Amino acid sequence: MTKSDPHSNRDPSVDITITARELCLRFVEEFESGGEPDLESFMVDVPAEYRPEVLAELVNVDLLQRRAQGQNPSKSEYIKKFPLDGPTISAAFDAISDTVGDQTYVTESAIESTEIDLAIGDQVGKYEIRSVLGRGGMGIVFGAFDTVILREVALKLLSRKHAGDESALNRLLQEAQAVGAVHHPNIIGIYDVLEENDSYYLVMEKVSGENLGEVLNSSEQGRLDWKTATQVIIDCCNGLAAAHQQGLIHRDLKPMNIMLTDDSSAKLLDFGLAKGNQSDETALTKIGTVLGTPDFMSPEQCKAAEVNPTSDIYSLGATYFALLTGHPPFGSLQNHLKIMFAHCHRPTPNILDELPELPPACNDIIQRAMAKESADRYQSAQEFRVDLEAVLNGGQPSGSTQSFSATQSIEVPPTPASPKKWFKVVTAACLVISIATWGITLLQDIEKNQEGRPTNSVTGPQEAGSEETATPPLFRGVTENTIHLGTSTAYNGPSQELGRNMVVGMKSCFERINDAGGIHGRKISLTVLDDRYQPEKALQNMQDFFEDRDVFAVIGNVGAPTARVTSKYASENSYLFFAPFSGASLLREDPPDRYVFNYRASYVDETAAMVKHFVVNLRIPPENIAVFAQNDAYGDDGFKGVAKAMREHGIQSDDLIRVGYERNQLDIDEAVSTILSEQAHIQAIVMVPTYKVAADFVKRIKTEIPEMVFGAVSFVGSQALAEAFYEIGPQFGDGVLVTQVVPHYLSNATGVRRYRQDLKKYYPEYEPGFVSLEGYIAAECFAEGLRDAGPNLNTESLIDALHSIRDLDLGIGPIIQFSPSRHQASHKVWGTQLNAQGEFEIVDLE
Repeated sequence: MTKSDPHSNRDPSVDITITARELCLRFVEEFESGGEPDLESFMVDVPAEYRPEVLAELVNVDLLQRRAQGQNPSKSEYIKKFPLDGPTISAAFDAISDTVGDQTYVTESAIESTEIDLAIGDQVGKYEIRSVLGRGGMGIVFGAFDTVILREVALKLLSRKHAGDESALNRLLQEAQAVGAVHHPNIIGIYDVLEENDSYYLVMEKVSGENLGEVLNSSEQGRLDWKTATQVIIDCCNGLAAAHQQGLIHRDLKPMNIMLTDDSSAKLLDFGLAKGNQSDETALTKIGTVLGTPDFMSPEQCKAAEVNPTSDIYSLGATYFALLTGHPPFGSLQNHLKIMFAHCHRPTPNILDELPELPPACNDIIQRAMAKESADRYQSAQEFRVDLEAVLNGGQPSGSTQSFSATQSIEVPPTPASPKKWFKVVTAACLVISIATWGITLLQDIEKNQEGRPTNSVTGPQEAGSEETATPPLFRGVTENTIHLGTSTAYNGPSQELGRNMVVGMKSCFERINDAGGIHGRKISLTVLDDRYQPEKALQNMQDFFEDRDVFAVIGNVGAPTARVTSKYASENSYLFFAPFSGASLLREDPPDRYVFNYRASYVDETAAMVKHFVVNLRIPPENIAVFAQNDAYGDDGFKGVAKAMREHGIQSDDLIRVGYERNQLDIDEAVSTILSEQAHIQAIVMVPTYKVAADFVKRIKTEIPEMVFGAVSFVGSQALAEAFYEIGPQFGDGVLVTQVVPHYLSNATGVRRYRQDLKKYYPEYEPGFVSLEGYIAAECFAEGLRDAGPNLNTESLIDALHSIRDLDLGIGPIIQFSPSRHQASHKVWGTQLNAQGEFEIVDLE
């Protein structure tokens, strides 16, 4: 094969812009094209001051490529070519052994020898070792218990091999500093760094779950369904946005660095490679150093160029690819350098070629996230999330993939058909290739000019029922053709059934309206953002809605704790906050807040009806009624309602027994213990929890006290509660009272029949239920206001129209009414009770 000279046709005026990264990639390119590049030719024009570093890198590349072809070149072979560079050649061989080895991945057996003498039950400072959670190339992770604060933690212990390595220790400390500055539900928290007996520990939040590599490996198909994968990446975008806001770039995003918790939320971990706002002198990784995992590296990381937040976007796009297919984009290449070359030059494979049943929009999103040029990618995690949410909610991504630069059009071989196999190996935690650079300033200027093209614009997701239009808005969220609404809800986590069913109910109504031509010629779209029942996230969603997405109003937000901050934000900014799924008193001021409207009865209405039923109908002495409530605004409101009802019977709130638990947690041991210790004085319990906690609480109490009477307010989620009892034993749910703010969903009332027909037509996969019926009624009330407001729609005209609604009969029983002094449409409370078959029967509360 003829040797080639890569410099023969090069313009001498750009010699200064040549860098080691370019030489390495050119070197690989020649191998890829079937050539045998000559090291000596590549070294001709390298300035003497950079020769050792560049030669070491090219030797590494040459060694890896030749080994991949079955050759076994010796160190002496290279020394014969470069007799004056013996030390450099030796260093190159040593480096390749220490970093990427012989192109095999580090397996579990290879990292067993961490030489750690700790055993279960040992004490490390104030931490008691309780389990081994996992192992990695840098050390081992223990499950431990903080004996002072009394909480479960995870301890990442740096192995003895790395404890004396200043670089490894710096990475450990950098991870603590990086993540310690960020507090976010989608990032594993770090509490402390501990030094004990010459060993270093990272004290982290302990989360139950598995990393996504383990999830994929254990899944039946070796991949996730597209909806789950999309939601996971949405979570990652949320965490990534928080990190980027603090100036942190993760730089090693991959399935193994994402934890899927038991409540199906995703958390980013292992920020050991994160780049923060460090000086050039202290940064662990700079231009000229490749640091990360090749399968998920961005092109600029592969080139050892400067990284920015879009580098994480690229890696997250590659991770999305892996979740959907079960393997990384270029996993078939099985060679680190070839993979890196592919990230820089080969087009990203189309997932539809492998899995045509996936939504095409998923591929569009991946192509944009993995664009070769940084400027062609999503420019922020928030922008990435917008398109993911649009697809998840039935819409389309906002940008076009036509302009994404692939640099070269090279055929990509088909990826392996067995995705599980790839995830059964543990990827090396860190691939390090030192690359010296020169002429870097001029090169960066050139690259910046090349990347100075305009980025793809974001037009916002096209949600269910909306039509793409170029018509300018007439008012925020309103065009000639559309009305854009938003809802921040618990779409995942312990309360997800409430959020999902509320959304389905609202959309069923809006779909019917849209099919009939809309309201005044405008169709209604609904964007759904997941807040997981977390106030801080809900507030972010509200800001996103009104400041970035230009929604007209929000409808059907779920929960009192979230409403405490979201309704305030809406009111302060004169945004309409309509029909939240909450009976909280904070949403029912007297006189009412102009911008907050409720459909449903309040928790005070519900608990008063429940207490009346217990005392009057069941003849339970009021002093023998206790309260089990969530420790937050939702639970407090329910307790206040019970206390108000009890005052009519001469019982003060201080005399009531109240037990509870923390929001989004399942620990009820103390609550159960208190009730059992006071059982002689308790005959009935009013519950203000979520469904999973309620079912567990009832089971544990009924196991000890079978005759105990239970009642729960509607927010518990009736269908979800029934399903929870079905799983743990329907007999435990028998007799549990649940108050409702809508009629029974199987009622033959005109409005309920209309709801069931629309639900079956538009969302046949959903069964009728109380929560989706409430969403449907809320949407009907809102639609009536839109009709009355006329075509010249804005927030104030809609509020005035709502105030004019009198005697609106939706065929559900109570007559809907609003006025300037009445912002709660209904005070009606219905009674239902679970039977031994898990079905709800009507109970007369009067």
